[in-house]
Amino acid sequence: MKKKALTLILSLSVTATLLAGCGGTEDSAKEGEVTEDVAEDGTDNAPTDTTPETSSGDEQVTIRFAWWGGDERAEATLAVIDQFEKLHPNVTIEAEYGGNDGYHDKLATSLASGTAADIVQVDPETFPTYVEAGDYFYDYTELGMDLSNFDEAYISLEINGRYDGKQIGLPSGISGAGLLVNKDLADKIGIDFTKPYDWNDLIEMGKKVKEYDEKLYLLSMNKEYITNLIVFNYGKQLAGGTFADPDANAIKITKDQLEEVYAYVKQLFDEGVIPPASYQASYSGDELQNDTNWIEGNYVATFTYISTMDVMAAANPNVTYYAGQIPKLSNASEAGWASNTPQVFAITKTSEHPEVAAEFMDYFFNNEQAMETLGTTRSVPPTEKARKICSDAGILSEWTMEGANIAAAMGGTPNDKISSTNEAKEILFDAVESVGYGAKDPATAAEETLKLLSGLVE
Repeated sequence: MKKKALTLILSLSVTATLLAGCGGTEDSAKEGEVTEDVAEDGTDNAPTDTTPETSSGDEQVTIRFAWWGGDERAEATLAVIDQFEKLHPNVTIEAEYGGNDGYHDKLATSLASGTAADIVQVDPETFPTYVEAGDYFYDYTELGMDLSNFDEAYISLEINGRYDGKQIGLPSGISGAGLLVNKDLADKIGIDFTKPYDWNDLIEMGKKVKEYDEKLYLLSMNKEYITNLIVFNYGKQLAGGTFADPDANAIKITKDQLEEVYAYVKQLFDEGVIPPASYQASYSGDELQNDTNWIEGNYVATFTYISTMDVMAAANPNVTYYAGQIPKLSNASEAGWASNTPQVFAITKTSEHPEVAAEFMDYFFNNEQAMETLGTTRSVPPTEKARKICSDAGILSEWTMEGANIAAAMGGTPNDKISSTNEAKEILFDAVESVGYGAKDPATAAEETLKLLSGLVE
């Protein structure tokens, strides 16, 4: 019954879910971040660190590994497969790869029929559908997988593969928010983002910047980034959870809480912590790197995403950067700031050799040569060890590595599916813009926002 349900559910919904999820867009963005040819690393040589003998003994074993992605990803993954097979001559890993079109439809069918590959790459937003439909995946801990290189706060999130205490998926990489700091300017003014701080401290920092030089700003922002990185995270910390409860189909954040968030946004504008709304309008969406004030070094920092830190840094390469800490209310039970993976890897329960599959995954995630070979082909690597290796090899910038470490340690809850919709975000964008222009006070903006958001769940 579960297999029929899985096929029916996913034949109707998986394609739409995949397009809405992070699988397709993350691939194209992340693959463009690779800065060197990861295949030119001497993959014919044996790895430098010790790998345990295969659990399969002398038995000839074949396992299948399915993933989607571009040529760089395929080249690096095939190189890692070759490395593993050289260490384990009795193991053959059949690679099944291509584009993401139709990938999850095929996976749904193969899971239902019991013909899925031993190891499968899955979109994290589609993964829960499989988990709800049946018991299809092994718990890595039961297979003896070494998870010590992963940050517990990161892999313990459901979206990164932890369900009901079982690690049935492993994150391929890490994406999330971060703070990129112009160290040269910050040091001149005496601003320190290396230590923990709260949201009110940002206001005080902004005042200090204005006292130093009236033409400067603490933060480069626009309405989209204010909403996604300030409104959502401040709001989740304040409310102790996400804006909405999808299970109850209800909005959770209160009017008073949302009014406080908007009052904070107004204070950012009023105190000159961020540029005026009229100025921001020229650099909306993902255009912050084109802001002439950023290019000329007139901002101390910018909230951004780990995946775009290098883009922002490249817009003004004449200064030194570092990744700063991100703010949190001192009494917050919810960290707010969330990081998640572009994909998860799972070992299917129809695998005839799950221990061998786990052994390959152990090599994939924990072997140093494999880490360097894979580089950033599946976004910023998911473990601090891999990020350090890639940084030392020049594949990953130091500030991106630092930003990923900070994001992974926060362990905040991802935004809910209701407030993450395009309709909900447009409501919040408009409210932030109206507060920024002074067209609405925080109380009115909060009341109207909640009325519109409530309309999405009725």
